[in-house]
Amino acid sequence: MTRTVNYNEISPVYNDRYKVSPLDGINNFLLNLISKYCPKQILEVGCGTCYWLNSINTNNANLFGADYSIGMLKQAKESYCKNFMLINADANQLPLKKKYFDLILCINAIHHFSNYQKFITDVSKLINPNGYFCIVGLDPRDKNTDWYLYKYFEGTFEMDLMRYPEFTTIQSVMDLFNFTNIKIEIVHSISSQKIGEEVLTDHFIDKRGASQLALLSDSEFQNGINKIKTDIANAKKYSQEIIFNTKMNFYAITGQIKG
Repeated sequence: MTRTVNYNEISPVYNDRYKVSPLDGINNFLLNLISKYCPKQILEVGCGTCYWLNSINTNNANLFGADYSIGMLKQAKESYCKNFMLINADANQLPLKKKYFDLILCINAIHHFSNYQKFITDVSKLINPNGYFCIVGLDPRDKNTDWYLYKYFEGTFEMDLMRYPEFTTIQSVMDLFNFTNIKIEIVHSISSQKIGEEVLTDHFIDKRGASQLALLSDSEFQNGINKIKTDIANAKKYSQEIIFNTKMNFYAITGQIKG
């Protein structure tokens, strides 16, 4: 059975993640991208609460957002949305005008789409000739990834291997569907540590703080918490320091549709 995240339940606390980790590298990358290409019609698919649309709302572009979760779109209207044009839609069934957008973004969302190959195919038809497409996200296969969630919460790493497409695979799909000048780069890196009980205050250890944990059953989640608490207790018992690492890279792949 395929597990899915109920973002209607998560939506009230979703923006808390950006208070903990604003992902400035992604923000700077997006602003530079827009400054370089000056798109006038920008669409973000999987826009969620519109955090990223809000961050790039600095020029005269028309900003569009599409998301499957009504709860997330409601949060967008309450938190940021003033002049964004939003639509409740499945990323694999976008009811949008062909050859209309100068830039389409997908930021930390493609792993939620049921068919990312179809999504890329559909996007290629929505972009203006010479327009751009950009996907930003993680790859759990990255050898530099070291996230304590994968160690303590059984099955999360294996689920992410199935959810997250490799960026080289994304590139191969883009090659097939009329994209050129394709580039993959690291746009943001996280390297942080929580020591001992400090980890229990981490926003991303909340079941609603990370989709990896939201996918778990309550018992699976609690088993992971218990493992963490046991290791903390054992470290205290032997007067040892226990460190919980979070190391990961966010990648961007950008391509231009052939004119």
